[in-house]
Amino acid sequence: MTLAHVHLLVNHFPILGSLFITALFIIALVFRSTLMQKVSLWFLVVIALLAAVAYATGDKAEAAVQGLPGISEQMIHLHANVARIGLGLMFITGVIALGGAVFYSKRPKLPRLLLISVLIVLLLNTALFAYIGFLGGQIHHQEIRSAIEHGLALRKLSEGLSSDYSMHKL
Repeated sequence: MTLAHVHLLVNHFPILGSLFITALFIIALVFRSTLMQKVSLWFLVVIALLAAVAYATGDKAEAAVQGLPGISEQMIHLHANVARIGLGLMFITGVIALGGAVFYSKRPKLPRLLLISVLIVLLLNTALFAYIGFLGGQIHHQEIRSAIEHGLALRKLSEGLSSDYSMHKL
């Protein structure tokens, strides 16, 4: 197994893991389950580590597909740049989660500020990692890219038509 394979395997964990942990954490908040809140924090630490592995293997995945037909270099660079932001945000999330899980491990309740902070960064992570995955999928899947390009062309056409209509209306 190469590092490119590792990237393709591991990159799904931050995406799906963020979504799963968001749901678990919200349920834990609704039911005021300190145990589920603490479990969510530990899961976040694991997901942060897996996000680091996914990012660290990205260059090898890029090298493996460079020069192949249908591979978009622009999409690779956009995906890598957004992934760098995602890694930074996930690092912050992981540090908050680890600090909360360790510091408050013996306490019966977690502080409200910690819970709100985790929820905010977790929601941001979930959205950002979904977008990172979306961009990553476009690198090799031309059927996704062509649908997006088709959608952008339709939007430009509709914007052009609407501006033409407003000019005739005057």
